[in-house]
Formats: sequence, structure tokens, C-alpha cells
Amino acid sequence: MRGPLGPLLGRSAPPEPVLDRLFALADVAGPLAAATGFTPGGTGAVAHRSVEGGPFGAFARTHREVLRLLRSGAAPEVETCEDEHGWAWIRIGRPPGTLGELPGDLHMVNALLQEGGFGPYLLCSVVCFERGPARLGLVHLYRRGTFYPYAPLPGGRRDAGLEREAAAALAGEIPVEPDTGRWFPVRDAPGL
Repeated sequence: MRGPLGPLLGRSAPPEPVLDRLFALADVAGPLAAATGFTPGGTGAVAHRSVEGGPFGAFARTHREVLRLLRSGAAPEVETCEDEHGWAWIRIGRPPGTLGELPGDLHMVNALLQEGGFGPYLLCSVVCFERGPARLGLVHLYRRGTFYPYAPLPGGRRDAGLEREAAAALAGEIPVEPDTGRWFPVRDAPGL
């Protein structure tokens, strides 16, 4: 809770997000490929809670502006979808093999939603990596400014060994989330 009553009620303000850490993704492709064989799959996505207010509300206007800017730029693919848990996703597709402009695209989406006053509705950003049919997501926790790997397997399972291997490979490159209890599955992330 923000404001003067927060501390009195024993509540602290959530930390301010560290969006610029998304740019650190540009340095992870090499170390991740060397350690695990995974290369950029060309897909990234931002998850956010949908906000009621109709097509003319402030959130709808901000969301349309985000999509307009993405589509007017060089992003070849932009789509939206909603998962079964009520999270909306903005998916950005770029050519696979390199991260290129994807970190900047994700940063722009997060920054515009935050500037529009919708930061509390942001959950995470995900960049997808691939090795043949296998997928690995690198998840950025918006509020913590940290990253963690997510390796989905068929049947809703996950490859914990691969996640630990990827986290070890990335430890010197980006801030890896130390609390593995916060490594929640993002099964519905586009590209995974």
C-alpha cells in the first residue's frame, strides 16, 4: 500500500520495477547456447491482467497504442491472446536465431503500460529459446527485476534439471531470481 497509511498498517510499498534489465537479454544468447544448445526462437511476450472499462477506457486506449507502435515499427508479428488463467498476452515475433530487437520491443510494451498507470497489472515478460522441438522460456519478473528459466515438458511437467543448468549458465549475465519458489510455470506463454 502506498501513501502515509501503508507503514502504519504494516504494509510496505512494492519495489519499483527495473525495466531496463530487459536490455540485458541481448547478452544471454551466447552463454545460453554454449551451456545448453538453446538458441533464440524469435518469440517474446508480455503477460498482463486485463482491465475492465470497455473499448473507450484508459486501459483500452493504452493497449491500442502499444499495439499500434509495435505494428508501425519493424516487429513482423504482433498478436494478442488470453490464457485460461485470465492473463492477457501481447506476443511479438521476430526472426529466430538472434534476439535482435526483441528486448527493446518487450521493454517498450512494459514501459508504455507502466507509464499509462497499469504497472500493477503487469506479470512478466518471456523470451523463448529452442533446441529442436524442445522449448525454454527466460522469464523476467516485472516487479522483482529478476529472471528465471522455465523448461516445459509434455503433460504440464517441467525439466527442473535443464532449468538449473540454464540458471547456472546465466548467473553472471543477468540477475537470476534466487527464490526458486517464484519460478512459477508460464505454460500458456506464446511460443512455449
